[in-house]
Amino acid sequence: MINNLNIYIMKFIVLIFIVTVLIISCAGSKNFKRDEEAFKSSNVIMSFKSVADMNDSYFVIKENNFIEYYKVLYDSVKNTSYPGKYTKNGDTMLLSFYNKKGYSLLGHKALVEKNNKEIVFFDNFPGYKKRLIIN
Repeated sequence: MINNLNIYIMKFIVLIFIVTVLIISCAGSKNFKRDEEAFKSSNVIMSFKSVADMNDSYFVIKENNFIEYYKVLYDSVKNTSYPGKYTKNGDTMLLSFYNKKGYSLLGHKALVEKNNKEIVFFDNFPGYKKRLIIN
């Protein structure tokens, strides 16, 4: 009897954990829905590009502190998009993505090097995750 009760309690705890993780994982997209209209209406300030065989990567800085990182498949179809916002800390941009996968792709920080016409993404300087060239 006690073993059955323990099994039910463990199942309940696991179920609560799974539901909590699902709710938290969807929270970022809800925030973007709130900002989506402002994001779409913001003009592009600066655009960066990295060319690859099948996927070209783009990073766009927009008005109202919006950013977007996206990939284009075969120069035609935008297949992934990671919108977000940024704040400035000196010359460093602190990135805030609505979808947390953006951090694993680019990092939490970026530095625009206008002399080299590139943007460098990193978590801890001097190591960098990705470099893109001004488009």
